Amino acid sequence: MKGPLHYQTSEYDCVPTTFLNAITYLYERDAIPPVVIRYIYLYSLDTVGRHGRLGRGGTSSEAIRLLGHWLGRYKTRKFAVATQYLQGSDVHLRRGNKITACLGAGGVALCNIHPIRSDWHYVLALKARKDTLLFFDPYWRLSVRGLRGHVELPRSDSPRAPNLAVARGWLDANTDRRRFCFGTTRNRECLLMWRKRP
Repeated sequence: MKGPLHYQTSEYDCVPTTFLNAITYLYERDAIPPVVIRYIYLYSLDTVGRHGRLGRGGTSSEAIRLLGHWLGRYKTRKFAVATQYLQGSDVHLRRGNKITACLGAGGVALCNIHPIRSDWHYVLALKARKDTLLFFDPYWRLSVRGLRGHVELPRSDSPRAPNLAVARGWLDANTDRRRFCFGTTRNRECLLMWRKRP
């Protein structure tokens, strides 16, 4: 049985929550080793904010890359994932992009987006439609104002359904001034994840 997707506990833990949601989406509950959960939290929330406050800046790109690499190497009889870290110009939605190819093959994409001006945030891409990408956003939102036609919050009774839909053209905009987009090339990062045979 596959478990429900979860919302983050604080303002800072979008990365570990999104990693856990990726694993939960891909695998049956009894196939997920406890060491995977342990390492997700061990590598996450590694930044230091003002006054030496650990985790106040969320999770660093280096930690995301390291965790993706570790997950891609670890395997058991029931559990094995393939991962690919993308950054910069490799993160796009143009023809031949790796994100929609991964989603089409049954994988997921952990995407860094820009939901508010001074913040970056990880969400989990689950499905690609012709003009829209569907995500599970671990940050609980009741509404998104001023973005009608570009960003929607689909509602469902299923705890595994997407709760964020973003138009492809909006999402792929090369700017840090828009909300809910990948941002400029230098800020783009994404981790692809899909099942492989153990």
